[in-house]
Amino acid sequence: MKKGVKKPVLMTVLILVSVLLVVVGVAIRKSKMQTQAAEGEPVPETVTEVEKKPVNVAVKILQTENVEETFTLPGTLEAWEDLTLSLELPGPILWIGPSEGDRLKAGDEILRIEKEALIAQHARNSTDYDIKKKQLERADSLLKEQLISERERDEVYQAFQSVNTNLTETRIALEKSTLISPIDGILDRLLVDRGEYGKMGTPAAVIVKIDKLKVVVDVPEKDVPYTRTGQRVVVLPSGVNGKGVGRPGRIIHVSYLANETTRTYRTKVQIDNSDGFLRPGMIVRVKFVRRVLEDAIIVPLYAVIDKDGEKFVFVVEDGTAVRRQVRLGPILNGKVVVFGGIQVGEHLVIKGQQLVVDGGSVTVIEG
Repeated sequence: MKKGVKKPVLMTVLILVSVLLVVVGVAIRKSKMQTQAAEGEPVPETVTEVEKKPVNVAVKILQTENVEETFTLPGTLEAWEDLTLSLELPGPILWIGPSEGDRLKAGDEILRIEKEALIAQHARNSTDYDIKKKQLERADSLLKEQLISERERDEVYQAFQSVNTNLTETRIALEKSTLISPIDGILDRLLVDRGEYGKMGTPAAVIVKIDKLKVVVDVPEKDVPYTRTGQRVVVLPSGVNGKGVGRPGRIIHVSYLANETTRTYRTKVQIDNSDGFLRPGMIVRVKFVRRVLEDAIIVPLYAVIDKDGEKFVFVVEDGTAVRRQVRLGPILNGKVVVFGGIQVGEHLVIKGQQLVVDGGSVTVIEG
């Protein structure tokens, strides 16, 4: 029973001691402040006196400049021309000239098909042609002398035409027995081997023209108004093949129909590749100009403070930080265009802005 009585008494004593200590502390602080006042020393009234100490800042003098607002999209390189040549006649392949990777001129021979039978047939048709031609000339002469009828002359003429047709067919067949490059380009692939029997229509060779290339880009609907035929762009290497610098390009076509799945518009860009560094199939980045902003005020993005949805900056006026609410435009490479709130010639705080307050004293140590 006695132990239960001692516990509340002990708690009461502890509370009284705590209150006494607080009272003594307040009394000592008040006495110290009175002593400082009597001796003429400054007495800080609130903690905000510390905040009145000047804050070191760096500033930038605002100027205008012309900037381009751009957007970048991925693209895929395609050969300017990509031709698959097929055999136009059946037969065994007797000869293949160039190797894969060789450069070709228009008219260069690639391969030949066995043509001995065609040569013999062409010789027979040529002989028949000469005979029928002489017969036709004689029939014309006899017709003038009225020694034969018109009908007999027409029969000779029809025989001549038939032989002439046969001769033309064998001549064309002989020409088709040799596969010829129709363009200047590179023999990228040979699809047949020497000695192989090729059927008519069999793919035999692939020729590509890559001294200039096409870049295929899928442009989103929102950016289509900023792309037009003839517009200049810059083609940049991707992260994979990132050597070299940007190459100038020109838009040659913007599709009128959107892709039904992606809702993008297929756009083709022409670039020079005379050095042969780029190859079809590579991924690149294409930089388009959305618009040009003239006489714009641009500030570092980190100089803008975003607090409770409000965006503002600080400028220095006569050693005092002045808060300015701003209206922002596009962000360009770590900088942002400001459309209102600050003026040319003002000193923008770019370092220490997180430590200053509106109306606070500042010391410019840089800028």
